[in-house]
Amino acid sequence: MTDLIRAESVRVFVQLADALRSGHDVIDIMDILVQATVELTEADQAAVVLADQDGGLHVAASSSERSIDVEEAQIGTEEGPCLDCIRSGELVEVEDVAASAHRWPVFAPVALEAGVGSAVAVPMALGGRTIGGMNVFINHPGRMSAAAITFIQAMTQVAMMSVVVRRENDREVDQLQRALDSRLLIEQAKGFIAFQKSTTVESAFAALRDHARRNQARLTDVARAVVEREITI
Repeated sequence: MTDLIRAESVRVFVQLADALRSGHDVIDIMDILVQATVELTEADQAAVVLADQDGGLHVAASSSERSIDVEEAQIGTEEGPCLDCIRSGELVEVEDVAASAHRWPVFAPVALEAGVGSAVAVPMALGGRTIGGMNVFINHPGRMSAAAITFIQAMTQVAMMSVVVRRENDREVDQLQRALDSRLLIEQAKGFIAFQKSTTVESAFAALRDHARRNQARLTDVARAVVEREITI
């Protein structure tokens, strides 16, 4: 690990800790997680999937629209590294997506279409149970470095502290459900901004995120203000 990457890694952990301390919600924490993964490792795309109170899986954060498509394909078909990771609670590494078609006959073609060559799924556990997965996608076949995987695992452990305010299951489920509800609001705001500015959804999300960070505001609060026409981005 170079000195620059080491310094940036420290910055990310400080950013995560500060977000926890200042009351940012789960969505903000997960957004920091996926962005840092893409910026500081060989990952080209990343996304987080979390379970709701009924066990249904939803995309909670993503670095790109393509990563959302890949995750939704896994959720919809109930197959893929993310699903296997969540079911087993174990790390899943896919060195060559093209060679995994026999294992995931529906997921593999969708992932290849999205430009995914290899993938890693890291379990996200809370109170001894796996409630989601951090999913990393690389544009070419190959194995992700052990250092990168260790870094991602460490970040996910810190990120999961965002939903540990109390240990009672009802409280944990309530926080996760609110986070997933917030994600729907963010999707609405992305579409609203994209339409207003005649730009892509990814550019709209970047503008939304930048506004939130500049103003030290929660991503959900900014999204709500956009949808309710209280602010223009």
